[in-house]
This record gives sequence, C-alpha cells and structure tokens, in this order.
Amino acid sequence: MTPEQIRRLLAKVFPKRSVKNLQVLSGGLINTNIRVDFEANYKPVVIRVFRNGAQVCRKELAIHDLLSPTIRVPRVLHAAPEGIEDSPAFTINEYVIGSTFQELKRTKDLKAIQQASYSVGATLASIGGFEFEKPGRLEVEEHTATLAVGQKFIEGRDQIARLMDTFLASANCERRAGPKLIQRLHDYLWSWSSQIPDLEEAPCLVHNDFGNRNILVRQENGKWVVAAILDWELAFSGSPLLDVGHFLRYERSSAPVREVHFSRGFVEHGGQLPDNWKEIARVVDLSGLVECLTHDELPVDVEIELLELINATLDHRDPNFG
Repeated sequence: MTPEQIRRLLAKVFPKRSVKNLQVLSGGLINTNIRVDFEANYKPVVIRVFRNGAQVCRKELAIHDLLSPTIRVPRVLHAAPEGIEDSPAFTINEYVIGSTFQELKRTKDLKAIQQASYSVGATLASIGGFEFEKPGRLEVEEHTATLAVGQKFIEGRDQIARLMDTFLASANCERRAGPKLIQRLHDYLWSWSSQIPDLEEAPCLVHNDFGNRNILVRQENGKWVVAAILDWELAFSGSPLLDVGHFLRYERSSAPVREVHFSRGFVEHGGQLPDNWKEIARVVDLSGLVECLTHDELPVDVEIELLELINATLDHRDPNFG
C-alpha cells in the first residue's frame, strides 16, 4: 500500500485527525506494521496490514480477545478483516511504548536483560495456560467468531520427526540445505523422537514466532517487564517447548545470559519442563528452523543465519555469528 492509500484509510477511520508522519516498523517478515503519528495531542497508533487476508486477520483478533484479560497484547482500536474499498485486511492497534527484546539485548545491560527474561518466562507460562483439546491449526469458526482447533498437522506418533521429514522433502529446503544436511537432520530428529514430548500431551496455545522481535519490554517500577507480545498470525495448538526453544535460540551455553532467569520465571508461574528440557527444546526448535527453509521468499542473510543455527545444534555447539 502506498502512503496515500494508508492516509485515505486513516481518514475514514479517524476523520477528525490529521496524519503527521508514517513510519514502517522493522521486524515484520510477513505483515506490514506502520506507526502513525497524528497532529495535535492524539496518541500514535499502528496500522497492521495482513498479507494473507481476512481469515488470518480474524484469527489474530480472536487470539487477542482470548488473551487480553490476562496477557499483554496491543489493544485493537479498529479492525477491517474485509478491508475498506480495495484495501487488504488491516487492524489499527494502540502503539505500545517499549523496546523489542532484541533492542534491549543490544544494550548489554545484564541486569535489565535478566529481569526481562524472567518476565518473558512468566508470560510464556501464562500463555501455555490456554489449553485445547487437541493439537493443530487454529482457526475462527465462521458463525461464532470464536477460536477453535482445526485440522491436525499430522496424525499418529512421532509427530515432530514426521513433520520435519515433510519440511525436508520440500524443493526449497532441498535447494538451500543440500542432501548431506537433509540426511543428517532426518537421522538426528529420529534419534531423539522417543524423548520428544508428544504433541497430544496437554496441547496449549503456542505463539510459534516467540523471538526477540515480537517481545516488547519496558521498565516499570524499577524493573524490566514484558510490555506486549506481538504478531500472533502463526499461533497454533501444540507444545510450549516450541516457544521455549525459539526464545533461547541465540543463547550461548558457554556464556548464558537469559536462560536461568527465563526458565525460573516459566516454572515459578506454572510452566512444566522435562528433566533434559534444554536439549529437547533445542531439538524441537530445529523443526521451526527447517520450516523456515521451505518458504518461497527468504532473504539471503536470514538463510545463512538459519543454516548456522541448524548446524550448531547438530554439532552440539553454540551458534557463531562473529
């Protein structure tokens, strides 16, 4: 959408406000998030444009409705799943003041990072408190507009290992990883399959992109806490270890910064971790890394980063990003 189109949409939703500035926010690989500053004393908002249409927009709205009483998510001010005139699906959300966890990490403020990590763990435990009757894709029921679990990703046992095999068989993954790495990933996942928790066990809400860019933090009353969890488009019903592994993806076992504080916050607020959870979470996270390699559109730098994370896990070492 052009700036002119966005301004026209905003004029329809907020006819009495004049737009001062539009700023595309970084971090969105699928959807576009634009900060809108108004003239006068109106608070800024974020217009979120959904590339994949009305159903995805409705799904995110239903998840926000489910979570908002207990989990910090941006407040939705206006929603247009069908768009306005010829526009894509979009929502207008409050602009949450805070820094991404990625930005906080770059400050190297150890105390702040540790405090925020504890809050992230506590928040993830609360997210896992939303349980479902089965694992699978989340969708919105047409007549009730409520969230429901639809089709399972895969039936039977060893679901994560078998899902991995479907990812490895994709043409994009074959091209990016090559035959040797694909075989190595297959063998590695299946060697762990008996230790990976079954997705049928207590399936719960999984964010599925629980990374540094989707977690906003800020200082409140002298402590760093979660300000909001963003971008729920990919959420599904499954194991919370998928989110645990994703959040700790860049942690270095040789010099841990967030892990002990994150896991303490997670467990103290009701999260469950198996005995060898660190290894299992890292193995489970491989499925998310490999799934990314199946995407049609993938920046070269992201591809290189994914392959380094994958190889580091297989080699039982810390990732090396220079």
